[in-house]
Amino acid sequence: MICVVRRRGVGKRSGSYAVSEICSRVEAAVARALTEHALWPAGATVVAAVSGGPDSLCLLGALQALRARGHPLAPGALVVAHLEHGLRGAAGEADARFVAEVAAALGLRSVLERAAVAAEARATHRSLEDAARRVRYAFLRRVAAELAAEAGERGTIRIATGHTRDDQVETLVLHWLRGSGLTGLGGMAPLTGDLARPLLTLTRAETEGYCAARGWQPRTDATNADPRYVRNRIRHHLLPALEGYNPNLRTALVRNAALLAADEAYLDARGAEAWEALSPGVAPTAITLDLERLRALPLALRHRAYRRAARHLAGHDYPLEARHIALLDGLLAGGRNGHALDLPEPLRALRGYATLTITRREAASTAAREVNLDRTWPLPVPGTVELPELGWRVRAWLREGPPGLDTSAYPPPPELPAFAHAGDEGHVGHAVTRVYLAPEAAAGALTVRAWRPGDRFRPLGMTAEKKLQDYFADAKVPRPLRSRLPLVFGPDHLLWITGLRIDDRARLPTDATHARVLQLEPLDSNAPDGALA
Repeated sequence: MICVVRRRGVGKRSGSYAVSEICSRVEAAVARALTEHALWPAGATVVAAVSGGPDSLCLLGALQALRARGHPLAPGALVVAHLEHGLRGAAGEADARFVAEVAAALGLRSVLERAAVAAEARATHRSLEDAARRVRYAFLRRVAAELAAEAGERGTIRIATGHTRDDQVETLVLHWLRGSGLTGLGGMAPLTGDLARPLLTLTRAETEGYCAARGWQPRTDATNADPRYVRNRIRHHLLPALEGYNPNLRTALVRNAALLAADEAYLDARGAEAWEALSPGVAPTAITLDLERLRALPLALRHRAYRRAARHLAGHDYPLEARHIALLDGLLAGGRNGHALDLPEPLRALRGYATLTITRREAASTAAREVNLDRTWPLPVPGTVELPELGWRVRAWLREGPPGLDTSAYPPPPELPAFAHAGDEGHVGHAVTRVYLAPEAAAGALTVRAWRPGDRFRPLGMTAEKKLQDYFADAKVPRPLRSRLPLVFGPDHLLWITGLRIDDRARLPTDATHARVLQLEPLDSNAPDGALA
């Protein structure tokens, strides 16, 4: 299909046509974006997100036109992807049929899917807008992943969306209202990861003109006028009101966003350097940051550390806003050990004695549920017990001769950071992962379990018993760790709080010729998430 405009007075099925200037201008702008921003390499497969509205149809038509003309950066393959959100009944189904017909007319492959966005919003406690966006991008990335699996290593896959300059302006205002910081005020980039936006220099009026010139009648989504949605109120009410103060507001906002994006790129590079200096403890479900190193960072770089941790755990588009940053700073400055802060789903921040840990909430709650306080494990001597609920392994064996001259085949004690932040344990700087006990005091059957309220022991060097709860508090043992430390018991009393301290009654005499040896090891190559926080 060529890009034409019908001259006035010409019948519907006959008459002369002229090549449209709007088509040339739009396709040239898209070609410029492909070149200037290197949106994808030559021959890439592009998944075009097509809703049936004018912006996405313009995107599809321009990319197909560039392919037809043999532009060097035109997609090698173009696939149409459409998600029906299940929100508009027959109208949504008609949109899907329309997109399928347009793709077929252009000779393109299409992938159509239906989702239950309303149910997803209820299940995840999100707004319809947020749930629809998340479901839509998950669908697009699934299509891209399937195409990548088909292609193997033969080419690059990109997702192209029809975001225009008008969308950019609305997004900038929305981010400003939410307090999204420089990252948000820089707006949408032409290329973000696997997402390409070739239409950012074009207005919605230009995409509508392009569709008219192609003879397409785009679908109209009635929800785009629904004032219940914040973006619609910005589009139809706030922006027109602001333009009363500055008729060139849209141009000014886009120009300002470009300047801020350049500043953000520089600061982000410095933030990456600061992140490496923080040496964060990174796991799939938790990131642990050193408090003193965080405090030493300039404010802008500290805030980038928060955002980087959040993106690692929850994804690039995680909505960490200015108010959340302020709350994290408050936790850093005035929080106490054990204080927690619920961030937007699914993240949570936990203040330790010397650390700030950001974790996924479901991971934290799952870990808490996994610890069965009623369970006890037998520990044979010699032998090993594995404690998957706690994340540790405990070994026990008998040895002849004085301690410290081990030549046995048992593995060396692991080097782990201190589990406490005060007292002797904190001064040592590392956890006590191997202990030697008097064989008489540790005679009989040994058992291992987690801490229970009311547990007591006599700390090494003391003559009176002490509640474990008080000992943990005095030694400043992080709260998440207290219930996950294995406790080794003899028949009569506690023998060892693993990693920390033995009972004074189990101390090895200076003239001992043999001993019972206990050793603590992480089950995996690393200690459990947050164990050393």
